[in-house]
Amino acid sequence: MAYLVEGLSGQGDDDNSKVRRIGEYEALPDAIASAKRIIDGFLRREYRPGMEPGMLLARYKELGEHPHIFRDDANTFNVPGFSHLQYATARSADICSGKK
Repeated sequence: MAYLVEGLSGQGDDDNSKVRRIGEYEALPDAIASAKRIIDGFLRREYRPGMEPGMLLARYKELGEHPHIFRDDANTFNVPGFSHLQYATARSADICSGKK
């Protein structure tokens, strides 16, 4: 069984949403690491000195690619163990406070 990482971008409506296959991984930890790299890259590019975590998170919610992880078997729902929004929230706070 493989784990698929797909990114959703756009405003969430059918006309503007885009789905991109980010990668396919044999192990869940590898898929999670890939999803985290997508979020980290966006947040680092968008961060400006003095920015508050809420502002950075709002930019991610509006403009960022939101990775989701699925299994490639009959149970193709988003696997438990990773939430792009929870991770982006925590990383926004880290980045804005000066943590790497």
